[in-house]
Amino acid sequence: MTSPVWKIHRNGLFWLLVAFAAVIILHADHLPNWILLAAFVAIIWRIQLYRSAWRPPSRLIKTGLLGLCLAGLVAEYGSPIGLEPMVALLVSAYLLKLLEMHHRRDAYLVIFLAFFITALDALFDQSIGNTLYIIGCLLLVLAALLGLHGSDGNEGQLRPLGKAMTIMAQALPLMLLLFIFMPRLGALWSVPMQQQSAKTGVTDTMSPGDFSRLGRSGELAFRVSFEDAIPSQKSLYWRGLVLAEFDGRTWSRSSLSRFQDSNLVQWYGDPPKSWDQVVDRKGEPLTFSVVIEPTQQRWLYALDTPKPDSEGVGLTRDYRLISAYPLRSKKQYRVNSWPEHRLEPQGLSPQHRAVYLQLPEEFNPRTRELASRWRKTVSGDPELVSRVLTLYNSEFVYTLQPPLLGKHAVDEFLFDSQRGFCEHFAGSFVFFMRAAGIPARVVAGYQGGERHPDDYLVVRQYDAHAWAEIWLEDRGWVRVDPTAAVAPQRIEQDLQSVLGDETDFLADSPVSLVRFRHIGWLNQLRLQIESLNYNWALWVLGYDQIQTAFLRNLLGDNSPWRIALALTGVGGGLLLLLGLWMLLPRRRERPRDLLDREFLRLCQKLEKAGFPRQVGEGPRDYAQRVAESRPELGRELVEVTRMYETMRYAGETPDARTLARTIRSLCINRSG
Repeated sequence: MTSPVWKIHRNGLFWLLVAFAAVIILHADHLPNWILLAAFVAIIWRIQLYRSAWRPPSRLIKTGLLGLCLAGLVAEYGSPIGLEPMVALLVSAYLLKLLEMHHRRDAYLVIFLAFFITALDALFDQSIGNTLYIIGCLLLVLAALLGLHGSDGNEGQLRPLGKAMTIMAQALPLMLLLFIFMPRLGALWSVPMQQQSAKTGVTDTMSPGDFSRLGRSGELAFRVSFEDAIPSQKSLYWRGLVLAEFDGRTWSRSSLSRFQDSNLVQWYGDPPKSWDQVVDRKGEPLTFSVVIEPTQQRWLYALDTPKPDSEGVGLTRDYRLISAYPLRSKKQYRVNSWPEHRLEPQGLSPQHRAVYLQLPEEFNPRTRELASRWRKTVSGDPELVSRVLTLYNSEFVYTLQPPLLGKHAVDEFLFDSQRGFCEHFAGSFVFFMRAAGIPARVVAGYQGGERHPDDYLVVRQYDAHAWAEIWLEDRGWVRVDPTAAVAPQRIEQDLQSVLGDETDFLADSPVSLVRFRHIGWLNQLRLQIESLNYNWALWVLGYDQIQTAFLRNLLGDNSPWRIALALTGVGGGLLLLLGLWMLLPRRRERPRDLLDREFLRLCQKLEKAGFPRQVGEGPRDYAQRVAESRPELGRELVEVTRMYETMRYAGETPDARTLARTIRSLCINRSG
């Protein structure tokens, strides 16, 4: 068969395609570009099918398109296991089904797929803006469903949307009731995210240029709320990763920094590990709560010597925090940190010392020679550190646009280019210290953050930072930030204060409102939007606790049987009110629409004149019967009936006011 046995009308097709486009746009940021192009082609093809300009796709074409989609998914993702490939497969089926829509049941399947695919986007993003867009998509899909049951003649273009809004408004009380009383269920399954879907952020390796690329991004990394005052900017070092192994170009984690071994992780609620005794925490802790964006990784961020205060968070042997599961969505966790501390002052084991002195052979001979020479001319490790920092301060430039480096990257940076970003300074400093016999390691994370007027901290990707830690006798591990020697304003203020004039700063976020902080009203708008998003995130992430407290205050207890009784009582009351409202006389006697109401008024006038309408008698037959008895009314009655029929059945635009005026102008007296 070459033509559909059922053809959707224009109004229904319009809302179906609008809903289709909205759903595709909703998932655009995690779909391959070729699927977006295929969706555009599907829309054009469906429009041309309606216009009878193109033929429906043959079985051969549909089979070929299916094969191309499957091949594209395999090429894009490799494995079908994962949330993104599964969503891409569903969207591919969605657009192919739109093309082959042949029966009314096919249209229903397209609608139901749209509902499901729309809801799936909540797995990727739960922000307030995306939530509102999801609700808008659901409204459009519902309008498309209603549009399938209308016609081009008896309703306006926006009528399905109005009906959809009415239905959603009617469902709102029940939705709120279930939202308040029904506890959220845990995940019924676990779908892994693709590693390539990870957002821009700190990775578990560091090579020249990695952190300078992050300086081009204004994306959000995490937000922090302190129980007390926010510490000074220069003390906000957000520790994330410890990098100890160096292959000549790239720093990476060592076995001491990984968390496969349960002995190297102390989870919240577990008894302290023996290695947790090597830190001497001093003073009162800083207590804060972090809301981190999804990274698809397990590492978390905290100030120095943290202790987790949330389920599912662990402390590692090198004093970092990790999550029990990869961060596939926003996560909130509490931390206690002791910035004043001494870490491993008693000494390093031979194994640890060997790890933190490791250097690859046949790399950077000039740096090795200089470190050996300076080692012999200083009285101790602190003097050597001071001398190297003085070198950085006197001759080096901090920039987002460093030159490319070759095999001997540290030599080329220290003796030739002398231009770099934080990873150049931290990496070269640690190499120099190890070459001089001082245990050292690179620490990666973030530094600083923007203080919001609502008294919390916003840390963005351009705040990514790398610094060094060296081990000194009787002091233990000590933080040394060579970047502070070159550009102290980077540590005391922020990156924009140092690099705001460089063209590469925020180059990957051209529309970010952060670029316009110097414009007063625009900056105020940005801060208000940021505050709204943060409060929404806190409410969504903390809803379980909010719901539990609310139910306990309302019911005295949040046991299942009390919740069930409350649902039954409130739900039954709402249904009773709805039933009473529908049984009201005015509801029962109200005509279907204004045209019917005006025609019934004409029937009432004729009945008073002695011409009651017979059961089953149509408008035209009724008018002709009255005209035979009252010829003087014949022309007017036929005209009124014609107006009513054309407006009600023939697709003419309804005009109840004109019909009402014509009926009122009829002078119908009781016949003698």
